Amino acid sequence: MISPRLSRENIVAIAIEIADEEGLAAVTLRGIAGRLAVHVTSLYNHVPTKDAVIGEMVKSLLAEARLPVGRISWEDWVRQFASGMRALGRKHPGAFEAFHHSPAAGERAAEPFESAFAAFRSAGFDASSTYNAVKATVVSILGYMLEDTLPARRKDVARTDIRDLPVERFPQVHAISRVAGKTDTFAYLVEALIAGFAATRKGRKRRREPVSD
Repeated sequence: MISPRLSRENIVAIAIEIADEEGLAAVTLRGIAGRLAVHVTSLYNHVPTKDAVIGEMVKSLLAEARLPVGRISWEDWVRQFASGMRALGRKHPGAFEAFHHSPAAGERAAEPFESAFAAFRSAGFDASSTYNAVKATVVSILGYMLEDTLPARRKDVARTDIRDLPVERFPQVHAISRVAGKTDTFAYLVEALIAGFAATRKGRKRRREPVSD
């Protein structure tokens, strides 16, 4: 008899719950089965391996993030992608690490990128610049969020105590540390990406072929 709780959706929901509570490494088929009160072999028809579970976690998290789709400007796509992933990372700090273990796959995962490519291309970016801009956005935001969610995933993170550094040798470190907690580095990163992409596009427009004799 199949448990009414045993479905791919419930399995993935439990995996995300475990990851947020104990970290992604704690997600195992046996642990999921334990929370669902079923034998581990009962999961195999839905998710045969841990890798399959992580792949499904990525799909579920992407759906929850509500990333930008449809017609949109490229600037708004970058901002909305960034804000969606930031909100997701803050809600699921442990499960968010799944993005660094399994690529997004399937039509639903591809929809935001179809919108991104269309947005950049319609604004005059060539194919290479479009790919580079979208790739740079994804890598930058995921990398930032991996670092941002680290304290929630690991309580034993070692950090340099600025007070232990002699001021005479590290005057700039001490000066900058006073404002570090008052800035929004994430917002700065997003706007820096947008400014950089815009400058690249303008640079390409101004470039001319050399005049031949």
